[in-house]
Amino acid sequence: MGEFSKDDLLRSWKEIAAYLGCDVRTCYRWEHERGLPVHRAEDAEKKSPVFAYKHELDAWFREAFKSSNPLESERRAYLWLKWAGIGATALILAAIILYVRGRLVPRQPADFRVDGSVLYILDAKKHELWRWDTGVEDLQTDSYYRSNFQVKHTDQSNILPSLAMKDLDGDGNKEVLFALKTVRDQTGEGVLLCFDRRGRERWRFQAGRELVCASQRFSPDFRIAGFHTRDIDKDGRREIFVESFHAPDWPCQLAMLDASGKLVGEFWNAGYLRELSYQDLDGDGREELIVVGVNNEYRGGCLVVFDPQRISGGSPQTGDFVCHGVGPGSMISYVTVPYTDVSAARGRPVDGLRTVEITANNWIRATTSNGIIYEFDFSLKCVQVTFGHGFMIDHYETRKAGAVTSVLDDGYKANLIGGIRYWNGSAWAAESSMVRR
Repeated sequence: MGEFSKDDLLRSWKEIAAYLGCDVRTCYRWEHERGLPVHRAEDAEKKSPVFAYKHELDAWFREAFKSSNPLESERRAYLWLKWAGIGATALILAAIILYVRGRLVPRQPADFRVDGSVLYILDAKKHELWRWDTGVEDLQTDSYYRSNFQVKHTDQSNILPSLAMKDLDGDGNKEVLFALKTVRDQTGEGVLLCFDRRGRERWRFQAGRELVCASQRFSPDFRIAGFHTRDIDKDGRREIFVESFHAPDWPCQLAMLDASGKLVGEFWNAGYLRELSYQDLDGDGREELIVVGVNNEYRGGCLVVFDPQRISGGSPQTGDFVCHGVGPGSMISYVTVPYTDVSAARGRPVDGLRTVEITANNWIRATTSNGIIYEFDFSLKCVQVTFGHGFMIDHYETRKAGAVTSVLDDGYKANLIGGIRYWNGSAWAAESSMVRR
């Protein structure tokens, strides 16, 4: 070792660190990892006081780091570790966010498949969410449910849906409503089921009940014709309107359920009910419920208007068509249209109204099953009658066969309008009137 002066001697880790421009911990690491030249008394332990020579440190510094700055290297290493840690944290947070989003925005029912007795519910990407085996060997086909899915339509015998996916209770998740329908058997079709998005049954509604009308007893075997959902009272929860009829006869039940499946109103009609619509008819800001169908006693179509908050009782009937324990109906209006000579010639028992819609000029358009179009204003006064092609062909063929002698002219239309009747609460009237309480 060459000669040195006292100025060349550093007597502690603190002095060594100050000379090198770093902290003591870094000096410890440099001694261990890079051979920093420090000295201890001979045979002294590692924790003994240390000393070092400046000239040795200078030589070591030049050799150990050459062209790099040791503090800059340490800074770069620190920054690398810092950003690596930030990156790892970001990845963890991203994974958590994706997981939470998956929990908060779950896959929703969007499509379905029916195979044999099994209903498969799919998401928007056609991936299976869940399945339910109905246990019904004669379950209607996939194509049937496809044509009776989600919305009302006019191209099938059943106008209202038999399967729908709607958020009933406003929680952001869709429920699945499914009415059991069979191909041949007329019994067992009176059940409407509600499943949550995971396939758990929330509730089920059994349509109909045993009724006695005059001397005839009707079993509780009812068939659901279809259903429709709407938030009728604007509270964020949908009501469900279910139409069902006795198998294989009348009467028909119009049931109103709340979002939890509770029956909150029901109306019994002496004949099928076919379709429904909604409209604020009196301008009070609340929608009325408009239903069309047929009244078997009077053999003509019926148009019924309800306050959806009050659905009860039954249609106005006499004799064999009065059902025990039902009571007067709560409807606002009950209107019938006449039975025609063409239907009589064809041997059809009734002339029912099949569809109802609200036109752009605020008329209620109701069409019979054989194609006569009645249009009413919002006071239920008939504005005009139009003949559809189906009815004109029907009339032409029966007239050609000599079964009818009538002519499709303005007089025929006037007779149809003159045959419209309004129930006023105690009797039938020819003038437009509401039901008086």
